[in-house]
Amino acid sequence: MPKRARSVFWDDVERQLEDPDFRRHFVLEQNRIETVDRVMNLITDALEKSGTSRADVARAVGAHASAIRRLLNRGTTAPNPTLETLADVAAVLGFQVELVPMDRQTRRKTTDQLAESGSEQSRADVQTERPKTAAPAA
Repeated sequence: MPKRARSVFWDDVERQLEDPDFRRHFVLEQNRIETVDRVMNLITDALEKSGTSRADVARAVGAHASAIRRLLNRGTTAPNPTLETLADVAAVLGFQVELVPMDRQTRRKTTDQLAESGSEQSRADVQTERPKTAAPAA
């Protein structure tokens, strides 16, 4: 199978990832997107399996039906529900929101990268600090 050429975009991203601050923001955003996608897909699957309508969910949580439709329609761009909304919708569907430990591979990809970029940023901060000079004597 022929190897596909990398795009200029990914070459630029790779260079930018050398900057600890950029890498930290990139990893956090990537994790947010993956987390929201995963949770929203699970909630939408639960909704479809339950036979509950989006309007029923809206009534149960005291939200506008249009807001719940936007939140729970697959393919909606950038749903970003609050934890409160997720907990409420999950409860209507018989679920609860929980934190679970990351698997080893995800932890390496996310947590370790954040810890590494944080320590690099701390070192950079120390290197750029200027020594404080004493105030002139009166």
